[in-house]
Amino acid sequence: MSTPEFCTTTFELNNGKRIPAVGLGTWQGSGNETEKDKIRDTIIHALKSGCRLIDTAQIYFVEPVVGEAVRKSGIPREEITVITKFWSEWHHDPATALQRSLDALGLDYIDIFLMHWPCAATPDNKTLLGIDESPTFVETWKMMEACVGERCRAIGVSNFTQKTLDALLKETTVIPVVNQVELHALNPNLRLVPYCHEKGIRVMSWSTMGGAGQYTSRTDAVLTNPLFTRIAERHQCSTGALALSWAVQRGIIVIPKSSSTKRIDENIKLVTLDKEEMDEINQAQHTIGRVRIADSISAIRKVVDGKSTILGWTVQDFGWEDAQGNWLC
Repeated sequence: MSTPEFCTTTFELNNGKRIPAVGLGTWQGSGNETEKDKIRDTIIHALKSGCRLIDTAQIYFVEPVVGEAVRKSGIPREEITVITKFWSEWHHDPATALQRSLDALGLDYIDIFLMHWPCAATPDNKTLLGIDESPTFVETWKMMEACVGERCRAIGVSNFTQKTLDALLKETTVIPVVNQVELHALNPNLRLVPYCHEKGIRVMSWSTMGGAGQYTSRTDAVLTNPLFTRIAERHQCSTGALALSWAVQRGIIVIPKSSSTKRIDENIKLVTLDKEEMDEINQAQHTIGRVRIADSISAIRKVVDGKSTILGWTVQDFGWEDAQGNWLC
């Protein structure tokens, strides 16, 4: 039985490097040892199947497993793009955060180092900081710029919008190579994606398949609604592969997570959609409904001054909505 070939599509980054269009995410929601063994074996399987992009983060608590899998895969390190992210308490010192990730991964360098969220916290991670409190994301980014070199080949951001990127780009000398954001058919970011690409920032999608209803059952529609099952059946692919194909066809990097080798093999079989199919999926937010998964992630929902926020920020702070509740991305 032949090994399925991973999607070989790549996109160019603003530093001249190329990045695979399809990678593997490593957040599994648990840090127990059995789960870590599964993640390691999943990464090794993906790498041996052709995957050359692995995404992780400090807050996932699996960086040591990721590094072990990269070393044990037998794939030359220079062929693999490794991405990791630092959490809010390290906004005051991204250089130390970088060293922590390098130590945890056991690797000589990280290909892309991301600011996980634009919102900061105090170094003890006990107090969330407001949008104008220091260090602001602009101040943190300027410190990140000094990290670029042999141990950190490129830097980027995550969960940024036009609003936060506008503020960042006014004062930076290094443009983020990627912006990793929630993106799926019910939150397609039809304005944010072209904005980023026009600025030379490649969009990377998390929860492209809607998170499989992990946080809110409403996103199950991405895998189960007749709109998607009908198109997937037409192309003889899974609805998961359909969701990934739709994003990649828009020039977006996808990093689906899975502990199932069978599902990984399914996810790599991308298809080509026609304009009508692309338009129909783009409009699913209106025909089925809009969903922002971040609103339902309890770990980042925090009450500040009696108000529900995401890591201390409002949806207006992020630039997700205006004061009237209109979606902006």
